[in-house]
Amino acid sequence: MPHAILYHGFGIRGYRHLKTQFKEGCIYFYLVRKKKRCSFCHSFKVTQKGFKERTLRTLPIGSKKVFIVVKVRRFFCEQCGRRRFEDLLIAERKKHYTRALERYVRELCMVMTLRDVSRHTGLHWATVKAIDRRRLRKNLPSVSCLRRLRYLGIDEVSLKRRHRYLTLVVDLRTGRIVYVGEGRGERSLSPFFKRLRRLKVPLKAVSLDMWRPYAKAIRAHFPHIALVYDAFHILAEYSRMLDALRTQEYTRLKGPMKKIIKGTRFLLLQGQEKLSISAKKKLQTLLRLNRNLFIAYLLKEELRRLWRFQSREEAERFFFDWIRKALHSGIGKLVKLATRLLRHAEGILNYFRYPISTAMVEGINNKIKVIKRKAYGYRDVEYFKLKIYNLHLSRYSLLR
Repeated sequence: MPHAILYHGFGIRGYRHLKTQFKEGCIYFYLVRKKKRCSFCHSFKVTQKGFKERTLRTLPIGSKKVFIVVKVRRFFCEQCGRRRFEDLLIAERKKHYTRALERYVRELCMVMTLRDVSRHTGLHWATVKAIDRRRLRKNLPSVSCLRRLRYLGIDEVSLKRRHRYLTLVVDLRTGRIVYVGEGRGERSLSPFFKRLRRLKVPLKAVSLDMWRPYAKAIRAHFPHIALVYDAFHILAEYSRMLDALRTQEYTRLKGPMKKIIKGTRFLLLQGQEKLSISAKKKLQTLLRLNRNLFIAYLLKEELRRLWRFQSREEAERFFFDWIRKALHSGIGKLVKLATRLLRHAEGILNYFRYPISTAMVEGINNKIKVIKRKAYGYRDVEYFKLKIYNLHLSRYSLLR
């Protein structure tokens, strides 16, 4: 019976079972290798010159901890003349657990936190982390994976407070994270694009927000690549401007008008089609009484139509007509934003040549936040980066 358990349950081959003991609620299997062989030249002409015992944790049986006690013999080899201990087939060197337990822990780490795995297996959390780290390192993007890149999405994820960020680069065809850089400056991206240039990767387009350091890092290594500025980020920037204008108007005005503006942030930023009848009436009252908010709101709704066009020519005419209206609005904040959008016109209109966006990256960003929240944050930044690289392989139920 023990032989069958060891073979089918723990995958142990090439060992002979000596005995089984039950001590302090744990199960101990005593084993020795079947063949006497030199670990250096693999000759069978050996003489035993002592032994030592190694105790290894392995897979549990139910709630019982299981240990394998291996008799590791020392041989003198008549062929090569060396004295060496025989190889241990079921565990890595200097490890106190079997390969079977390591595989089990790796699988658990794909669906549980380190602390949960540690509690479940009884292993120290540092041991669990070391096992998981080795698993994660094996799945980093390979050179062949990088050479297949064509369309990329770039965004940042907040690491901690005090404005610490990680920059994410995602393959928009597969959804795989291919690079994680610390910070959100030019230096955070340059090593990656330098490597892609060295590998002669035929990139076609990159979707990103209008953050200048990102564009600068890309242009330094791929000067002719198409940059596609993401619609979501452009509209989000417009919403921030509109909210700042609302605050400015609220501060400037007095009396009844001040009360009308108060509490209208949601009405101005939400799409008109999503408002209730009562909310629409309140919004119409506000816009009828405040010229600046009226113009800014109408131009916001008009800008949203830009990405509905089918051809670049139509979109280009519409966009520059919109810019002209915004520049002639006489509203300082709106003029400033329109000037900025005009500087990025090529990247905005590139969408009609390469209809890509950072929506996939935003979705991955949300998954990363779930992992952070589940683990109560990560102090080890390098380990957190490895977790992010392997996100496409994770099976967290919260990520569905």
